[in-house]
Amino acid sequence: MYRKKKNFFIVKALCFIGLFLNLCCTDPVAPVYEYKDGLVYVDSYISTARGGSYAIITEVTTLSGKSVDLFVKGATVSFRNIDTNHEVFLTELKGSYSSPNDFHASVGETWELLIKLPDERTYKSKPETIIEPVGFSNLKATYNRELLFSEAADGFFPGHFISLDLDDPGADENYYFWKFRSFEKIETCDQCLEAILRDGRCVDNGILISGNIIYGCDTDCWQIRYNKDIRIFSDDFTNGILVQGLPVGDVVLYTKNNIVVEVQQYSLSPSAYKYYKILKDIVDNNGGFNAPPPAALIGNIFSPEDGSEFVLGRFTAASATVKSIFIDRSQIKDKPVEFIFGRFEKCADICTSSCDPGPPSPECIPITSIACEESRFRTSIQPEGWVD
Repeated sequence: MYRKKKNFFIVKALCFIGLFLNLCCTDPVAPVYEYKDGLVYVDSYISTARGGSYAIITEVTTLSGKSVDLFVKGATVSFRNIDTNHEVFLTELKGSYSSPNDFHASVGETWELLIKLPDERTYKSKPETIIEPVGFSNLKATYNRELLFSEAADGFFPGHFISLDLDDPGADENYYFWKFRSFEKIETCDQCLEAILRDGRCVDNGILISGNIIYGCDTDCWQIRYNKDIRIFSDDFTNGILVQGLPVGDVVLYTKNNIVVEVQQYSLSPSAYKYYKILKDIVDNNGGFNAPPPAALIGNIFSPEDGSEFVLGRFTAASATVKSIFIDRSQIKDKPVEFIFGRFEKCADICTSSCDPGPPSPECIPITSIACEESRFRTSIQPEGWVD
């Protein structure tokens, strides 16, 4: 897929990763390259934690003369247990493929990822064995008015940094990777700018509408967000030592809604840690001219039909220790991020030319609320640790 200039491969890899981490991809040089559509990127985890197993598949496509990374719909994706041949099929849910809600892998099991795209191309991963997890304690959330700097806002975003105490076992070398997902209770399940919601889409009904049409949730609903950086740790210098106050995540104050943060601590294999270490160095722009060979970014996924095809990304099988913390944000005085970027005027779903609800008619029946649709980014199931 790529020829000439290895540093272009590294830069493009960072662009694919940026799709999931919301990073800005900037070329440090003007590379010379020959670029083709069809490059596949896979980010997949199978975990001992319920709800922690997924696969995200994207492919490079040219639209309007520009190369974009699009989620691949309609693929057949599964995890296969190498020892038992048991296969778990994933379900497509708005931008990802997810395992059944009650599924979790177990320590000692060996799994592989299988993918079949709609165009019949197939991919698989090398087998990964799940190793014993390591626990943690003293999960804390500490507020910081200058948590992260944003170039877009030309200032700092407030929020909480999450820390924990890691009691590293001394018998083995250990490698850690932290993820988190946060749950904020929301009242708005959709919105349309100068349009109305019909059949899941914002449409123009021919009436002049000014403002942002807000649609509530017909049940309790939580928005789910994920961490946007890479947090890893090796016990090279702390083997068998209690590491206190280890920062593992930043929770930006997007809103002032109370929030539950579920921290997932993964125990990685040496090969998985090496991959994420290289990835982190590139993302943090620490690789520079001494960046490692790009082949390391290819990970452990390949095409059985074409051994020369590059496949970016990785399938990781890992045990997880999961704990949650509830954060009451009602007393915070700082402005949330969504206030910084502004909000539209709120109007009701209408059948007339004003923001006032019009009388129902066969042509237009105003909608007041919609379902909290289950997905990777939203749920109606109350998260563990939630406090009303």
